[in-house]
Amino acid sequence: MTMRHDAQGERPSLSGHLIEPALSYQRALADDEQNPTALVGMSLIALASRQHEAAIQMARAAVAAAPAMDAAWAALGQALKAAGRYGEAKLIYCEALRRDGTSALVHLGLGELFAAEGLPEQAIGEYETVIRRQPAMATAHLNKGNALAWMNRDAEALVSYEQAAAFAPKMAEAEFGAAFVLARLGRAKEAERRYRRTLVLRPDFAAAWMNLGCLLRDQGQDVWAEAALQKAVALNPDSAGAWINLSLVERDQKRWEEAAAHLRKAFALDPRKVDVGLAWCQLCAARKDLGGAWAWLRWALRRDGCNSEAVNMRGVLLHTEERYAEAIEAFEQAERLGNRAAVSNRGNSLMDLGRMEESLRAHQAAVERDPQHAGARYNLALLQLRLGDWERGWANYEARWRFREVHRTPMIFRQPRWQGEPLEGKRILLHAEQGLGDAIQFCRYAAMVAARGGEVILQVHEPVERLTKSLGVVQAEQARVAQLGVAPPEFDVECPLMSLPMVFRTRPETAPWTGAYLGAEPELIEARKDLLEETPAHHRSSLRVGVAWAGNPKYRADARRSMALPTLGDMFRCEGITWFSLQKGEPAEQLKDLPKGAAVIDGSNADKNLAETAALISLLDLVITTDTCIAHLAGAMGKSVWILLPHLADWRWMERTETTPWYPTARLFRQQQAGDWAEVLERVMAELGSFRAETLSLAGPAIRRGRAA
Repeated sequence: MTMRHDAQGERPSLSGHLIEPALSYQRALADDEQNPTALVGMSLIALASRQHEAAIQMARAAVAAAPAMDAAWAALGQALKAAGRYGEAKLIYCEALRRDGTSALVHLGLGELFAAEGLPEQAIGEYETVIRRQPAMATAHLNKGNALAWMNRDAEALVSYEQAAAFAPKMAEAEFGAAFVLARLGRAKEAERRYRRTLVLRPDFAAAWMNLGCLLRDQGQDVWAEAALQKAVALNPDSAGAWINLSLVERDQKRWEEAAAHLRKAFALDPRKVDVGLAWCQLCAARKDLGGAWAWLRWALRRDGCNSEAVNMRGVLLHTEERYAEAIEAFEQAERLGNRAAVSNRGNSLMDLGRMEESLRAHQAAVERDPQHAGARYNLALLQLRLGDWERGWANYEARWRFREVHRTPMIFRQPRWQGEPLEGKRILLHAEQGLGDAIQFCRYAAMVAARGGEVILQVHEPVERLTKSLGVVQAEQARVAQLGVAPPEFDVECPLMSLPMVFRTRPETAPWTGAYLGAEPELIEARKDLLEETPAHHRSSLRVGVAWAGNPKYRADARRSMALPTLGDMFRCEGITWFSLQKGEPAEQLKDLPKGAAVIDGSNADKNLAETAALISLLDLVITTDTCIAHLAGAMGKSVWILLPHLADWRWMERTETTPWYPTARLFRQQQAGDWAEVLERVMAELGSFRAETLSLAGPAIRRGRAA
């Protein structure tokens, strides 16, 4: 949750600038205590200094001294409004208009009163009256923009802000308003420029520093975001919103104590502010302290049970606890209260319940309501890809670059993005962006890119760098491999690997596959044969099966896709099979605690990279794995691979199918019920016997001599 300042901005303290005009007005009043101009001036100075009663008294004196003076009536209305006396203010404005219905100042004041009362439509009517009479009044255009922004009519608001800026080029509030709505329209770079222009005009504009910090955080520029937010709290240490936003930057960096310290300051400033409680709730949720998150959420709901973000957060916590039906009800309530994110969140809960058509309608509605919301478009993309609507799905999947939950610090290049045009000898950088499995899955497109006439530079993670040198396009010297995280060779255009399916308009029936596209190096295969020779003699005639059971624990849904090794215990007792672990990292330590009668040879934990793992896989008959990079590696090598999937699998494995267009040699074994691996493994064990018999009868004794795939 990003707390943002409203479009009207904060009025900075002007006390330092008021001394000279105040002295001038005092001298005028000393000469004539009923000087209406001086009385109006002193009223406005008192108002700017938040001395509301003094402002009212001065304005009343001005009205008494000059009943026909528009500025006096407007000043009195403003002072009463600032004091919260809206009814009296309205009577004053109505009386002024009865005396002179053409007064632009009075219409402007009445519009500001309507805005303060939460009546933006009526406010806009008053501002338009002013603009018809005085088209060059920048304040009227500014206020109209504020009212339009309040109603989320951002494109119209931008027009009004631009008009205000045209008539008053040094009006910082107009630049601020334009920046605010540009950010909501998804035009982040333009918004950043306008916030910086605001700060050139008024360096002490605390709200502009705060909003700039929020914008930079959204773009993954956390260092600069923190600097901007630190400036905001330095200029206005009484702004709870600035402290909340600064806590979000610390939370992103998992600097929990610093984040909590900022929230304590925000809470001390306003102990009843619901936004502070929600920020505490989200901090606890980020730390996986659901008990603390619920406690703060209940605190927030007790203070404002109709707060749309609090109700939406209730749905988020229910979803986290897999109470999807209850989450849907909460999201529906949040939608009715006007929460923008709730409809997409509801779509996610519907998806987890398997109600795919309803989920699709919810995600489509979320994008229709807020086309610039990157998270909503990304969620729609994942569902479209899951359901096989790849052409629309790949296009929407590009929203991931604006969605910080996917790319918190996106790679930014000065070179243009390649869109599929002929390359004509240009050097193109294809860069990996997410996990190892993603790089393996999509590096196949390098050959298709090279066919467009370009010189391909394939930049991938270090563990797959050596492996991808086995690509045919690299072997043919039409592409070269570079390591991710290291400055690549010079290039002319760039494209992320996972954007290539969109470029080539890939559909399920056109997923590129001309055969295995990754292989193992002969010298590494020879080294791995030694491992096979070391297996006990009575296993040498058995089926050789590799197994992996856990993926990257940093992946958000890893608990759903991975399992503990003991879960596979019964499978390891199947006769006629020698098991080789392809597992890496901490989960490989579970090999020490295998149940009695189960034997698995550690084949990969010491591997330095996936090229070494590929050498072992090349000598196996079958790979059985959960949704890990091993699944992609075996599939890319054309090896028989059985992929064990959770009930709600990753989008790339689609729905209700036992095969995948990405890897023709793969079989998908899906959970029938969420969390039920036992039933999946029963099917796997039932299939192993027939697979063993078929494999050994077809291959004969040659396979026992370590024949590579």
